[in-house]
Amino acid sequence: MNSLQNAINIIIALLLGILVHELAHALVATWQGDDTPRRAGHLSLNPFRHMDQFGIIMLFLTALTSFGFTYGFTPVNPRMLRYGPRYGHALVAIAGPIANILTAIVFAVPVVLAQYGTLTLSPNLFNALVTIYSINVFLGIFNLLPIPPLDGWTVFSMFLSPRMVFDLRQFVQYGPMVLLLLFMLNPYLHIFSYISDYLISPVANGILNGVAHLTGVA
Repeated sequence: MNSLQNAINIIIALLLGILVHELAHALVATWQGDDTPRRAGHLSLNPFRHMDQFGIIMLFLTALTSFGFTYGFTPVNPRMLRYGPRYGHALVAIAGPIANILTAIVFAVPVVLAQYGTLTLSPNLFNALVTIYSINVFLGIFNLLPIPPLDGWTVFSMFLSPRMVFDLRQFVQYGPMVLLLLFMLNPYLHIFSYISDYLISPVANGILNGVAHLTGVA
């Protein structure tokens, strides 16, 4: 029963995380004058509008096995952006991780209050909130890694010369395969354990500590 509850929590957390992430992309692109997300139906609160069939399948496999990955997407035309394909696209890209971090901060409040005994929650609700918090922190930080097709690569490319971006286009082409390979080899190389220990955990703990001080419970 606990494993089923955990799977449900992961599905809810991933759907919410993908929704806020991709909707942030769509809203910032629309704000910059690109109507591609609107025409594609991505200005939507339905998380499945931001996923394809393979992503949805991977969503449930990830929840059931606690191993794997899933993803969302938002169609954007960088040349239609007000601030251009370089800076405008970077703004669209970074909006997703920022949205995840802001969502994590919101859910950190009841988690912290419950941890300090100020708020009473059922164990199932507390675990669900912790899962939503943790996954949003993960999505926010992981997507900032400068590996294509992650948002971090788009932001990183903003600091490269156009010539260098052109020269690296073949690397970008194989980025999704590299990312998939990292997920597949993780049980053996523990790559994501290092990412979690040195990048995600410090941010997650920092947010909880910050919320605890801001709410006055610490």
